[in-house]
Amino acid sequence: FLTGKAEERLSFDIQREIAEALGYHDHPGLSAVERFMKHYFLVAKDVGDLTRIFCSALEDQQAKDTPGITGVISRFRNRVRKIAGTLDFVDDGGRIALAGTDM
Repeated sequence: FLTGKAEERLSFDIQREIAEALGYHDHPGLSAVERFMKHYFLVAKDVGDLTRIFCSALEDQQAKDTPGITGVISRFRNRVRKIAGTLDFVDDGGRIALAGTDM
């Protein structure tokens, strides 16, 4: 919002303004910006860790083999298929994947 445009990076020129807006203050040994960025990094790391755990759990649920004839049928159903309207992506067992390795 500070830059007036969509921005996903937290550039140096706006870190101080954001730190002040969020109420961070200088303390002995660390400036307000350093405290803010340290806290931001720790929270971003936690979000990344939780995302990996969540995605791993979803992949485990989807990857479980089905015994018997149902398992044989599902292997045919889950093969790689082309997606209409694009040559770059395929449906790989219900997941969107790159069609080639050259990207």
